[in-house]
Amino acid sequence: MPAAPVKAQGAADAALAANLRGAGWMLLSVLGATGMTVFVRQLTPELHTSMIAFLRSVVGLLFLAPLLLRSKADARPRIPSPFSLKRPGLHLIRGLLIAVAINLGFYAIWTLPLAMATILFFLAPVFSTMLAPAMVGEHVGLRRWVAVGVGFLGALVVLRPGFAAFEIGAAAAVASSLCFALALLIGKIAARADGANAVFATSGILSAVMTLPLALPFWELPSAGWVWFTLALLAAASSLRGYADIRALAAAEASFVAPVSYLRLPAAALAGWALFGETVDGWTWAGATIVVGAALFIALRERALGRASRRAAAAGPPALGG
Repeated sequence: MPAAPVKAQGAADAALAANLRGAGWMLLSVLGATGMTVFVRQLTPELHTSMIAFLRSVVGLLFLAPLLLRSKADARPRIPSPFSLKRPGLHLIRGLLIAVAINLGFYAIWTLPLAMATILFFLAPVFSTMLAPAMVGEHVGLRRWVAVGVGFLGALVVLRPGFAAFEIGAAAAVASSLCFALALLIGKIAARADGANAVFATSGILSAVMTLPLALPFWELPSAGWVWFTLALLAAASSLRGYADIRALAAAEASFVAPVSYLRLPAAALAGWALFGETVDGWTWAGATIVVGAALFIALRERALGRASRRAAAAGPPALGG
């Protein structure tokens, strides 16, 4: 067999293996995200959501410590010190956005059915696409703009403004998705300068610091042992979700792992039904289909454009896609 086909086949096999590793990490992210929503709901009768967010962030530092210690022991540290970060301002802004997003998201989980909250959290990739041109200079063509509009239409189907009672929790879920989208885009810029592990580490540390002022008005340390145990499970699930997301996107094409991430919806619906007696009506499922479909189209379109750009690179300037 000629060398060129063998080389091409080897590259294709390597890409498939990387995508499968990414899918495995995304499955762990789904597990962590589902566990996080369940543990937050279980804690809300005992603690205010702002207090849960702060304690979750503090306990989460225990799971971050091994990564920091390993980094210090390495001859070439994977995580730079705060004084050696090339873009410290971006890390600070991202930490603040994550702190706000966590607080809003936990409030939404407390007040909404788990499936509805999860659907509205899926607006994050839609917001990311909408904001990408201004923040990271990415070209977004007509078809992806249509997908953005369709995603918001799906959110309206879920919320049914004017026909269903207004839920502050729904507004909190949408705002949380917007904050996470901003944090994601800022994280991309910061990771180019300082690396993905640095972004992960500074996010954990800064979210613990920045959730404290929001928790002070509701300060109450739990006394029951099971509450601390559940907080530890929450921190573990949150850390697993955050780290697995980073590893999944680092290993695989975003469009390959995106469909796996949507397993969060049936997982949340099943958990809400089994543990909290929640049901999901037809309007919510219809809106979920529209939102997830729009987000999936965006991911697949990005994959197609990436492939087209790579094919065109050898022939000339890449064409703008849609």
